Amino acid sequence: MHNNPAMGKGVSTIIYNLAFSPKIRHIDISGLQKSDADCAEALYKLIKISGAIETLNLGNTGIEAHLSAEFF
Repeated sequence: MHNNPAMGKGVSTIIYNLAFSPKIRHIDISGLQKSDADCAEALYKLIKISGAIETLNLGNTGIEAHLSAEFF
């Protein structure tokens, strides 16, 4: 999903659904430039549900403003 700002609001649904795929180890959403609280919540649930994620690239998403202390 790297460098695909056209994904818009749909990215939060995609991220949440990736949590149910146990073989995914790397997720790169860098360069989306449009992230919101829904996307941050989906990432939190992804990490909470999936134990397989090794790398999560969030560069240039602006999502850090929406991440809670619980996420970290």
